[in-house]
Amino acid sequence: MVNRKLYIILLIVVLLLAGCRKERISNIPKEENEGNNLDTLKEIKDGEVKDLNEYIIEVDVDTENMSYIGKQRLSYTNNTGIDIKEIYFHLYPNAFKTLGKAPILFNKGENMDSENYVPGYIDINKVMVNGKDLKWNVEKETILHINLEEPLKNNHDLDIHLEYQVKIPTTKDRFGYHDKGINCGNWYPIVCVYDEKGWNLEPYYKVGDPFYSEVSNYKVSITTPKDFVVAASGKIVSQEEKDDKKTYHIVGKEIRDFAWAASKDFVVKERKTEGTTIKLYSISDNPDIINESLDMGEKSIKIFSKIFGKYPYEEYSIVNTEFPSGMEYPTIIFISNDYFQKKFVHILERIIVHETAHQWWYGIVGNDQVKEAWLDEGLTTYSEVIYMKEAYGEKTANKYYDEGIRQGYEYMVQYLGKDQIVNKPLKEFSGWDDYSLLVYTRGAMFIHKIKEEFGERVLYEILRAYYDRYKFNVATTEDFIKICEEITSTSFEPLVKEYLYGNR
Repeated sequence: MVNRKLYIILLIVVLLLAGCRKERISNIPKEENEGNNLDTLKEIKDGEVKDLNEYIIEVDVDTENMSYIGKQRLSYTNNTGIDIKEIYFHLYPNAFKTLGKAPILFNKGENMDSENYVPGYIDINKVMVNGKDLKWNVEKETILHINLEEPLKNNHDLDIHLEYQVKIPTTKDRFGYHDKGINCGNWYPIVCVYDEKGWNLEPYYKVGDPFYSEVSNYKVSITTPKDFVVAASGKIVSQEEKDDKKTYHIVGKEIRDFAWAASKDFVVKERKTEGTTIKLYSISDNPDIINESLDMGEKSIKIFSKIFGKYPYEEYSIVNTEFPSGMEYPTIIFISNDYFQKKFVHILERIIVHETAHQWWYGIVGNDQVKEAWLDEGLTTYSEVIYMKEAYGEKTANKYYDEGIRQGYEYMVQYLGKDQIVNKPLKEFSGWDDYSLLVYTRGAMFIHKIKEEFGERVLYEILRAYYDRYKFNVATTEDFIKICEEITSTSFEPLVKEYLYGNR
């Protein structure tokens, strides 16, 4: 995600320094679903074939009351390595129950009127496992806990059926509605990750992107009034109208999450590049900005495919919406309408480039964004520099890094105090200011230092190896450093200590 405040701060600094699997959704027509059947999809990792979890979700949206009813089936495979007696889901919409606790980006909730705030929440109405009603409870508001009747053995499957009602809050945020439509990021029950530390049950923190998920397959049908246009993760394989409603049938193969947006005002334009259709959903009617935005998306996909590894998805959607900055989800990004103006075209380009780079760093190569946020944000921020070099030349890239990253950090670091640890959990950051300058900027400086020490060719080799080894999987800082050391035959301990741990 792009921190709007960070960009404003760095822009001021630059001016100062310059002197101025399993079941087909029944109502997807067979011919439209050809080539998108998830029944036989497998994930291959180091020669091992592993089933992916599969979500089948049907959503009926009531735009009068800004709510929706969801029916969801998760075909869950226990890949934890142990037998498990319980399963947990994140219920992110419950984080918006009260304005004071809502994770509204960049603390903008402080400027909202609590009397006019309409809360968001999710009410679970039914939980069934393998056809049987089971006991369940909600813990700490955002965690659904399901006790299993019998332990689920390792490498075995079960089907979890959920039914729920959701109220969408009045926020121009990841999750919320506005005058022009609806943003639905982190909107459905998503299974928690079980890793070497056990179940990850972290809350929806107010700072950063507090999400951690594994690649799954999705079949989603979204029903809205027929005058609404839906943009979504994955690929819209068919649409059907009945009476005054329209249903979008969407398939997402091997994606880490699923997001969507809807608006009556969307103007859709698309183009194809290197096997990927790039779509621009715009609430702006400025054809020049629409075309320029498509150009930016196309260049980003081409450049990052060349340097990191080929973009693996059929579609990529850029959604111009009411939103405070930019936000990444698999195959779809939200971009603030504030920047769809000619005078902000350079900022717009940076944001589109940043969120597109996240398709590689977070989307394809995953990481725990709660505990190691720098790993995707630092790589993504430095990917902006790589884009500038490949698109506009080395001189432009050097200036971009020097003025936009290095000098900005050096100017603002005096306000951070002694704690300059980059690689730490979200709960240890004091707010957006130190989070942004450490995770985004200092993280990018670490990647730049690798280039300075070993050269551009070696850095590109590291990034491609990292992508190839961990695509569709989850990586850690230790994994990234291991690749760096393998390729350079050099210990990275001094650099890691200096850049990620503040010489501690």
